[in-house]
Amino acid sequence: MQGGPRRILRGLIAAAIGSGVVSAVLVVVSDVPEVARALRGFDPLVLVWMLMLGAIGFVVRSVRWGALMRVAGHRVPLRDALYLQVSGQAMTVTPGRVGEVVKPWLAREIAGMRMTRGVTLVFAERVADLIAVCLLALGGLWALGGAAWTLVLGIAVVGGGSALAGSSWFHGLALRIVRSRERARRHEASAEAITDTLRRALHWRVLVWSVPASVVAWGLEGVGFALCLQAFGFDVLGALVGVSVYAVATIAGAFSFLPGGIGLTEASMAGILVAADMPVAAASGATIVTRVATLWWGVALGWIVLASRPGLLRRVLRGGAGRPR
Repeated sequence: MQGGPRRILRGLIAAAIGSGVVSAVLVVVSDVPEVARALRGFDPLVLVWMLMLGAIGFVVRSVRWGALMRVAGHRVPLRDALYLQVSGQAMTVTPGRVGEVVKPWLAREIAGMRMTRGVTLVFAERVADLIAVCLLALGGLWALGGAAWTLVLGIAVVGGGSALAGSSWFHGLALRIVRSRERARRHEASAEAITDTLRRALHWRVLVWSVPASVVAWGLEGVGFALCLQAFGFDVLGALVGVSVYAVATIAGAFSFLPGGIGLTEASMAGILVAADMPVAAASGATIVTRVATLWWGVALGWIVLASRPGLLRRVLRGGAGRPR
């Protein structure tokens, strides 16, 4: 992570401005007075419940991250796993995939895990997240008359690829390719670490608990979204379909490759709700509240937890994260 505090600050400001612009567009398109009226009628206690559900989801992800580190041969106490997972949320909206580097870097500083293993574990974590979100989205697509078969195909492809990447055959093939090329042999140690970590973290014995953990974590945020819809007076979809709608919007945002999925996630979420006959103003209000209670709540918690260890925070801000050692 190069550029230090100025680049991080610029990234956060740009993301906040982008998110604000998207929210402003939603409000203007939906009629400002109507959105304001919908937001005034929203029960703040529901927001508290959404924040609590999101926080529980972060705890579930933290336990899963600690377990993945053990799979990779690095045991950490729960408090360190919590610190590593939640701190990584601080950089979710920064460009250049900085957030994906901070957690492995912190894991190296705290537990001595090599960056190559840490980054590979993050990839394995994302694979489990993708499978989980696709599973959650299936119900919503089916209920809304969408092409659920496309997600089934996607899960099959991702699952098959995970099984391949986690196999000993793939591990051996990758190393044979590296050893057969003179330039690549200089990176044989890194290749060994990457393939070995993939083989462990994407093994079916790991996925059988890693994917359900993702289902629970994302599902909790989806339940918060469903509660939000009910608070805006829209309970037509029901809790299970509400969770699925949240998952569909999350997938759409992920494929935008923008920090935090800003823009496409909001458009997808509001668009699906309007298509399901939710009033436009209420759909925009629910989308804005949900993004505050999920994306920006995670960013805020990340910075709070990261600041709990000032020494590491200073090093991150100086641009130390991402530097090889």
